[in-house]
Amino acid sequence: MIYIYICLLAFFAVIGVCESLRGIVRIFTKSKDDREIILIEPICNKQEDAEYLLRSAAQKVKWMGKNGPDRVICLDCNMDEETKKLCEMVCRDYSFMELCSKDDMFEILDNACGLCR
Repeated sequence: MIYIYICLLAFFAVIGVCESLRGIVRIFTKSKDDREIILIEPICNKQEDAEYLLRSAAQKVKWMGKNGPDRVICLDCNMDEETKKLCEMVCRDYSFMELCSKDDMFEILDNACGLCR
């Protein structure tokens, strides 16, 4: 039984060391002009798994923390009304998530490219 505890302790110690190293690497590879990172999730027509896709993206963003995307954009690619209402409902649940049309997306990208000029 003691060997099981030792193995578990060694396993979690290795995970701790790996996470510490990953954090150190992130600190040294952080860019000086910290730009906004945007995750785009296109939803098209009547997509049955739209809620799953958006909530999955939200959990990934939460899990990544400060090093993950700053915003999640649900891109309206001709979705039907039912799917649109569902996406609006999910976007209200997360402050970093928003529903955008293609025109809005072009404006967001144009603003982001304006930083490069």
